[in-house]
Amino acid sequence: LDPGNSRIYLPGSNFPGLTMSRAFGDTACKGVLAEPVYHRLLMQPDDQWYCVVATDGIWEFMEGQEVCNMTSKKLRLKGPRETLRFLTGASRKRWNHCCGDYCDDITGILVQWNAPESKDSKFNHSLTVAQP
Repeated sequence: LDPGNSRIYLPGSNFPGLTMSRAFGDTACKGVLAEPVYHRLLMQPDDQWYCVVATDGIWEFMEGQEVCNMTSKKLRLKGPRETLRFLTGASRKRWNHCCGDYCDDITGILVQWNAPESKDSKFNHSLTVAQP
């Protein structure tokens, strides 16, 4: 652990470094929060909610509200798989613009609750995972 910048390195190395702001249940690393930050929301039976869980490769150049703005309409029109492909592709383009060939890990999961019923599913949820 590098106390100057909160990066964790392989023993005897200074590259690659992992920067963590929190880790579920990890109490061994000082400076890493083990308590997750969350909000509890009451969901009505007719509400349609979704959640994007993604690696820092997506969040590096996109804020949460921007991701919501980019994905909400596309999700209604194209569905979760195409929406997640769009999001990971947009993230990759931003990495390319900023850093050329270098790109951090871009992985995302999109979870929907009470999604409109499709012919393929009789469940009230949908889970999509994508990597560019």
